[in-house]
Amino acid sequence: MKIGILGGTFNPIHFGHLRAAEEVRERLNLERVMFIPCGIPPHRPMDELVPFPHRYQMVKLAIADNPFFYVSKMEGNRDGKSYTVDTLKLLLQKETDAEFYFILGLDAFLGIDTWKSPQTLFELAHFVVLPRKTLSKEQIMPILDNFFSDVKTEEDSFFLPSGKIIYYCPITLLNISASQIRRLVRENKSIRYLVPEVVAEYIQRFGFYRGGNEKKD
Repeated sequence: MKIGILGGTFNPIHFGHLRAAEEVRERLNLERVMFIPCGIPPHRPMDELVPFPHRYQMVKLAIADNPFFYVSKMEGNRDGKSYTVDTLKLLLQKETDAEFYFILGLDAFLGIDTWKSPQTLFELAHFVVLPRKTLSKEQIMPILDNFFSDVKTEEDSFFLPSGKIIYYCPITLLNISASQIRRLVRENKSIRYLVPEVVAEYIQRFGFYRGGNEKKD
């Protein structure tokens, strides 16, 4: 079974996340895409971070009408920081017949040497790298050269000695960011058409991102 993994703080989830997951699923013929909200992010500040149960619920609401999408609580249920390598190891123990495709932006991929056990990551899952406007596909190879002496390339695919593949996956780039959404909420402006309506209603219901409310359970 081919399963995509899309992790993130999802603070909040928006149409950029959803469209990216849908296009990757179609392009790589994935059977499912698992959304994994981060418990405690290792590389991001906790400012304005909504408690995990609420971020999980927003994802659940956002993907409810897509039978190919589902959401996992696994990082929220673990103590300590949410490291991708630990998550992948646990998934492989639970889904022994699965082949995982870890989806991330090119900006995040270029900093993968700062992640926990990056060499191990390349042995656990395929990577699906999404473009960013200010970055180019040519920046991928120098990163891989830091880890491997022999990487074969074919168009948008990079074949690793571990047997895993790095896919560069051009998608529709929606100019939407979670920080933009949080700013609009603080300024009492509309976030319609940036997030699913059910997510916008959830944010309004709990008063998130208006300042000081994020730490409340």
